Amino acid sequence: MRKNHPAFCRRKWFQGQPIKGLGVEDIAWFLPDASEMTEEHWNNSFAKSLGVYLNGKGIHTVNPKGEPVVDDSFYVIFNAHHDSLDYSLPPEKYGRQWEKILDTAAGKISETQSFKPGDKLKVEGRSIIVLQNPRK
Repeated sequence: MRKNHPAFCRRKWFQGQPIKGLGVEDIAWFLPDASEMTEEHWNNSFAKSLGVYLNGKGIHTVNPKGEPVVDDSFYVIFNAHHDSLDYSLPPEKYGRQWEKILDTAAGKISETQSFKPGDKLKVEGRSIIVLQNPRK
């Protein structure tokens, strides 16, 4: 998956910079209730779960032909807690349609599951879910 998606193998690290014309950053961090994390949240020792949005239009590099590199966007949910957790998806400006492509608790994804902004997902304890928002 990493080799097929430049969003996961960037040459430069994310800057949290707004992407021109999109109103979203190259990366954003979320709490289980889909609210964006603040500096204060990073200092809480009890934080055991978070989501990260990787903007496929915010890669800020070019290919060998000099063309901008773009990819699908991804939403990765990490649940380090031992219990399952309900996780809400972020607002529509981050993606209108999400497809589950990886769930470490469920094994291989055999059928496509689609989700919309605000939908809730049950994330099993000590697992990761990866959702993909295909670019159009």
